[in-house]
Amino acid sequence: TQVQHQLTRMVSAQTFFVIIGMIAYTAQTIYNLVTTSTLKSPLRQAQENVALTITGVLAYTGYVFNFYIYIFVSPTLRKHFKELIQKFLYYFTCHFIRNNRTQPAHITQNNLQLDGK
Repeated sequence: TQVQHQLTRMVSAQTFFVIIGMIAYTAQTIYNLVTTSTLKSPLRQAQENVALTITGVLAYTGYVFNFYIYIFVSPTLRKHFKELIQKFLYYFTCHFIRNNRTQPAHITQNNLQLDGK
């Protein structure tokens, strides 16, 4: 069915991103462990630390971006999300405009007069 196909695509995309991120992080970690006894310049140590940090961040993108993966892969979920955003925006724009309870003021040169007083 269509739902099973969409679910398969979503899980496949999620799995792909998690595996790619974890492979990169694992490879960088193994490299750091193997070369710990190697004499390194401060510049090389800094470069390796930056690489380890970047691969560490990439390792978690598969988990962090699940929402974005699902929105990108699933047309049904994307449609429902758009409807939810439209309702949210409609509520906040129209609700606050209709319920504006400030009283208009007429400003003259020397004083301030409020309507109704």
